[in-house]
Order: sequence, then structure tokens, then C-alpha cells
Amino acid sequence: MGEKMESFKQGLNVEAARKAVPEMSSYEQPYYRSSPSFLSMFPRYVLVFVVFLIHMLFWWGATMNGPSGEGGLNSFLSILHGLSDLFGVTGFFVLMLFITWCNNFVNFSTSGRWYTISLLLISLTPGFFFLEWVFTDGPAGVLIGLVAETPTGFLPDWNDSFYLYFGVIYSSVMFVLTIMYQRAFTYVITDKQVYLKKEFLKFIDANSHAISLTKIENLKVERSLIGRMLGYGSLHVITASGMGLREDSISVGTGAASEITDAATNQSSNFFIRMIRLMFVVIRLQRTRTTVDLDPEDCFYGIRKPMDVYALVNELRTRPGAPVDGASSSPSVEVDSSESSEIEVVE
Repeated sequence: MGEKMESFKQGLNVEAARKAVPEMSSYEQPYYRSSPSFLSMFPRYVLVFVVFLIHMLFWWGATMNGPSGEGGLNSFLSILHGLSDLFGVTGFFVLMLFITWCNNFVNFSTSGRWYTISLLLISLTPGFFFLEWVFTDGPAGVLIGLVAETPTGFLPDWNDSFYLYFGVIYSSVMFVLTIMYQRAFTYVITDKQVYLKKEFLKFIDANSHAISLTKIENLKVERSLIGRMLGYGSLHVITASGMGLREDSISVGTGAASEITDAATNQSSNFFIRMIRLMFVVIRLQRTRTTVDLDPEDCFYGIRKPMDVYALVNELRTRPGAPVDGASSSPSVEVDSSESSEIEVVE
């Protein structure tokens, strides 16, 4: 038995590994089990902090007095206080919409559909209160009252302290869901296959797939600066079928440009509708390029000591008596043959 195989086997709870991946056959010997580390979700926690910070900024600007005194820091804080107090709900909407667009465009790990929808909801929250006021106590409500009974609102009048309340609620929910998301993934390596499993909120988002060791064409270890400092990184398992890769572009194509033009100039809609369509089209724009897949369900995302783990996979693939292509015990694995064995470290 190889050095890495022996080392990982001694530190593994075999029963827990089999319980985590019940589809593992009884003929397989597990050697490794892990999940993403807490700090691997750092960009997501940063986004949670940004959402909380923006709410606190507008709450402070609307309800508190600005800082007194001289100095660079006080001057900067005074400018922030004045801007948040001046622009109010409109400024909050524009700033949150800008954060949403930037987050989606740069293809961070937080650029997924659910994060974008969540940020849009947060951006529009004060607007819901404003629209209800318009149609109940505001101008539209007055006009409706001339010909019919004025509709009754179910939301309270917007209060500047709501910035504090919604900031705490939204950031807390995002923080808890991020922790649950980090714990939703399980990675297991056996002497025959690699398993990547996801169970986020159980029945809402769950999937699992196995990759035969004989189908692995390439291994890539990717570590950010923070990951190198703290000892974690991502191991990408790439097959000949393209698993482990994704398309990620750095430019806006002509199709997207045409969609923007149509959304802004469509004469069948009024100006307000055109602006809403344009807003959603622009938010959907993303860069594109070919790169490794950073989705935690398609790689060993943010694991501890990734260099040791890829050494384990390579040792399992090349050991005497290792399974050969076409002899995999799992019928669900794709038949993609490859004889290459490359190891690449991306930092």
C-alpha cells in the first residue's frame, strides 16, 4: 500500500464515509472523506457583510447625527453620512442594484441565480413600501378614492429604522443559509471511484455523481492567496467528457448587445416597462472564458491539504492492481477512455 493511501486510511472513519455515500458498493474501500472548509466560503460571507454594512450605512445616515471633529476618517464618514441621508430609499435601491450587477457580472462564486434573486429582493424591499403608499395614501390612492373605495394597505409606513431591522434579518438568513450550503457537500474517494455529493435542504437540492478513477484525465489544484495561507484549496477532477470545466466569458457577445438594444427601444412598451426590462437584461450579463468549474458540486471545493488529496488520487490510479478502463464496478459512469495522467497546480 502506498504512503498516502496508508496515511489517509488510518485517519478515516470508514463507517461514516459509507453512511455519507450509501450508494458506495461493498467492494470498494474508502480512503478519504471531507467537505468544504468554513473559510472556503469567504466570498459569500463577504457578500453577507456588504449587505449588512449597506443597511447600517443608510440607517445611520437617516437616524443618527454625523461624526464631529476633524481628520481624514471623520471627513470620510461625514461624506458617507451625508450621501446616505440625502439619497434615502432611492440611493439604497441604486447602490444595491449596482452591487447586484457587479456580483453577477464578474462571475464570483456568489454570482449564481439564487444570490442574484436574493440581492434583487433586498434592493426592492423599500420600494414595496413606497408603492403601497402610492396606491393607498399617496397620489394614486387619492385618485382611486374619487371613483371607488381607496384600497387598504397591509404594510406599515416606511420607517428609517427598517434599514436596521431588514439588515439584521437579511444578513442573518444569508449567513445561516451559507453555513448550511457549506455543510451540504460531501466528497469521498475510494479505491475505485470518486464521489461528489450534495444535499442542500435535503429534498430541495440534492444530487450525487461518481467518477471512476479510470476516467480521470486531468487533476488541477487551485488555491487562492488566502487559501495558500490557511491551507485549503480546490481539487478539480477533469474527465474526457468535459466534466470539471465550464464556459466563463470575459466579453459581452453580440447577442447580448442586441438584447440590450431591444429591451431599451421596444416601442410596444412604455418607458417604465422598457427600463425594467433593460435593468434585468443588464444584470444578467456575465463574462465568459474557459476555466475550471468552481461549483462545489463539481469539484473538491475548499478542502484542507488539497495537494495531499491529489497525491492520494494519483497513487490510487497508478498503484499495482488498480482498475483499468472498462472494468469499473459502477454502470452509471460514462465510458470515456484516456491514457494521460497530468497534475497541474494553479495558484
